[in-house]
Amino acid sequence: MGKADADLIVIGSGFGGSVCAMRAAEANLRVIVLERGGHQSAERFEAMAEGRAPLLLRSGPAGLIDAPSIDGLFVISGSAVGGGSHVYTAVTTPAPEEVFADRWPAGITAGGMTEYYRRVRDVIAPSPSPRELPRTGWLERVGHRMGVAATRLPLAIDWPADPLAMTAPPDRQPPRREFVSWLRGGRATKKRTLDRTYLARAIEAGAKVLALHEATAIAPHAGGYAVSVRRHEEGRSFDASLTAPRVVLAAGTVNTVRLLLQYRATGSLPNLSAALGARFFTNGDFGALLLIPADTVAPDCGPPVTGWLDCWAADRLYLMEAGMVPGLSRTALRLLARLAGGRRGFRPLGWAWCFGVMGFDDVPGSLSMDSRGRMVFRNASSSSSVFHQRTMRRLRQLAEAAGATLVAPPDWLARRRPLTVHPLGGAAMADDPKRGVTDSFGEVFGYPGLFVADGSLLPVPTGCAPSMTIAALAERVAERIVSAP
Repeated sequence: MGKADADLIVIGSGFGGSVCAMRAAEANLRVIVLERGGHQSAERFEAMAEGRAPLLLRSGPAGLIDAPSIDGLFVISGSAVGGGSHVYTAVTTPAPEEVFADRWPAGITAGGMTEYYRRVRDVIAPSPSPRELPRTGWLERVGHRMGVAATRLPLAIDWPADPLAMTAPPDRQPPRREFVSWLRGGRATKKRTLDRTYLARAIEAGAKVLALHEATAIAPHAGGYAVSVRRHEEGRSFDASLTAPRVVLAAGTVNTVRLLLQYRATGSLPNLSAALGARFFTNGDFGALLLIPADTVAPDCGPPVTGWLDCWAADRLYLMEAGMVPGLSRTALRLLARLAGGRRGFRPLGWAWCFGVMGFDDVPGSLSMDSRGRMVFRNASSSSSVFHQRTMRRLRQLAEAAGATLVAPPDWLARRRPLTVHPLGGAAMADDPKRGVTDSFGEVFGYPGLFVADGSLLPVPTGCAPSMTIAALAERVAERIVSAP
């Protein structure tokens, strides 16, 4: 092609896009990163906490939380420079080795991923809490009663100079401010987001990160690709086009699949695999509350998550604590307990403790686009899955061991409209286009130079927090990009 605008255009700046941007820029490629979300800063978070800036993307292009409209599925993800790292729990851990035992393309094994995981660890530098918090110790005692281990998780967190600051009781704040504090990484701790790690290094190496720039189309152009871009600015939008010999689509699992489905339907990328949208997973995501007695454990100023209960060996799942839910009155707690069928005579309730479930729920669903252009999720089965039954059994066991009342979404809701914060698959890598959308290096079948590098690549769920695995796969994709002639 003639003089292109860049050597590489990266669409999205999350755990896939930021990795590719950094590695390519450090290899002296001219890199442009397109991010539809805005920059996050301490001032921006304060504005969100006060209600002066939107939390949701649909309230404005700079909104942080994306909850796309999908028939049959609730999805929550991030939209910002740094992608999902602004809304995730900071848990940074590799997938269990057996996740790589089946359905991956040749060349990807647990052993082969070790080096890529190491690269991610070197950049993000996660570490467990330097001090045991009350809920961490209590989690370990509850796990002992259940006969499972409690793991203190490696977190992408900046720990305070005085770890005692994390054990202080938090003051009561309005719910919106409490939620924003949780997003940032806690009262006394802060998340180390991608705009401070991979993206910061990418910019230092010369990459250009364009916030509030949304990719609307990709089409082959003169030996490479033309990317149509819509720039949002002060309530107005401007359209432009950029060209590059190589493009990385890393817009986040759901958005990448949506864009590819759209590009195939409009004819700009007509030869995409028929497997597009298939092998989509919710990663076993499920949430519940434990209503616990006031004298059991106190809240703290630490990070959103400290650890999980490891039920992998028996049930292929983890029960991850995600902190106390603030702001619930005693009356609200009693009402929740009554709705959940809690026992009478229970000691006075003090807190609602949030737990998230993740696991190897490997029964795939699918994403498609209907005639009106809406995304549609189809579950493989309308009945309660074996995995969901295991999940509920473990949650009931957890509540009993904790002396708590369990509050969980009803089974019919979990079947009809599941919720996931870790959508995976839909543009899966494979050995051939009959079984997937890309090869084992994320290059789209039939479109040389077009790569995918986000959670949509995964042909199976990770069973745990997937950010580190997504970044490790992106390291592998980036290695192919920078080594290409």
